[in-house]
Amino acid sequence: MKKILTFVFIVILACLLLDKISGNNMTMEINGNDVDGPLEFLFGMIFAGGGLLIALLAVICAAVMVGLVMAGVGVLMVAIVAGCIALGLLFSAPFMLPLLIPVAIIWVLVSRNRKHSKSN
Repeated sequence: MKKILTFVFIVILACLLLDKISGNNMTMEINGNDVDGPLEFLFGMIFAGGGLLIALLAVICAAVMVGLVMAGVGVLMVAIVAGCIALGLLFSAPFMLPLLIPVAIIWVLVSRNRKHSKSN
């Protein structure tokens, strides 16, 4: 991901550089004064690069915030699912009692037979 991000950043800077070099009728005004020559190129590159750095910082901050929000939502979803399972077990316990009585009887008989066979 870092390699792709670096590559995209370099490509964007190269595109801006080529656009700035090939632009014939571009003008830059600072405080109402036209800036020409190599100074125009320098200011254009500084401002374009600075804008891209600010945009890159904003995208990174947004990605971190989205990651934190999604992690929080994931933890909340796990808690909700665990709560639903607990409620389901709590509400189904009385209905499971008729099924558990024969299981308990068989368990007692098997464990009593084991104790009886071990003592002999």
